[in-house]
Amino acid sequence: MTDPLAQDQIDVQLLLFTIETSIRVVKRFQFFLWAQGSLQTFLPHETLLCACGDIERGDYRASVFSRSVLSPEYESRLIDPASGLMARLLDDWRAGAREPLAYGGGVRGRSGAAALRTLGLQHALAHGCREARGEQSTFFALLGMPDAPTDQDARRIELLMPNLHLALLRITEFERREGAERANGRYNSPLTLSARELQVLDWVREGKTNHEIGQILDISPLTVKNHIQKILRKLDVTNRAQAVARLAALRAHEAGRDLAGES
Repeated sequence: MTDPLAQDQIDVQLLLFTIETSIRVVKRFQFFLWAQGSLQTFLPHETLLCACGDIERGDYRASVFSRSVLSPEYESRLIDPASGLMARLLDDWRAGAREPLAYGGGVRGRSGAAALRTLGLQHALAHGCREARGEQSTFFALLGMPDAPTDQDARRIELLMPNLHLALLRITEFERREGAERANGRYNSPLTLSARELQVLDWVREGKTNHEIGQILDISPLTVKNHIQKILRKLDVTNRAQAVARLAALRAHEAGRDLAGES
């Protein structure tokens, strides 16, 4: 039988480690690495949904951090502010007096539970932080948990909420400043991928797997994986689909700037 005291000590150690490692999170890729590392040891999950803004009014920016590559259509079904899963979970959270939400196989009577089933999901945990200044509120949903979340899991996300909240606000503030610098012409393009990384990403765009890219470029799948991890960090994105979209946007921006310079 598990010693309850020993288990409590383990939980405290995991909580402290997760909190400590969250303090350094400022950029989106850092949040992704933290969510897939420290947070996974404390609250295992497949996909993390985040919202920041005026969540009471439905005026928020949502993000998806997933261990799997999700299609743009599926991501839209998760975070669409009008009909997505995030909107349904927020409805449940408000109706439940803004307490942590635990969704297991037997949960019924909640709009979020029905939305989860429609998306082929079962176990989820959600909670948020409502600020006095509404535009700085946050909400998080952990999807694809290995087991139905327990009361202990609900307590864990409650304890961790201040750090999740502050980490997401730091990312939002960093990106706000970055956007202001770009608008003022002081932004340096992050398009600093090596020739090999550009090759890898071009084949990712074609839908090739790591194994297939390795065969094409005569490198190992592990080397391909390492290149992709570097690409995600350099482009400040969390998955392959976002990297492809980001590179396309950067190339269009660079092309437009070159044309402007020639005119």
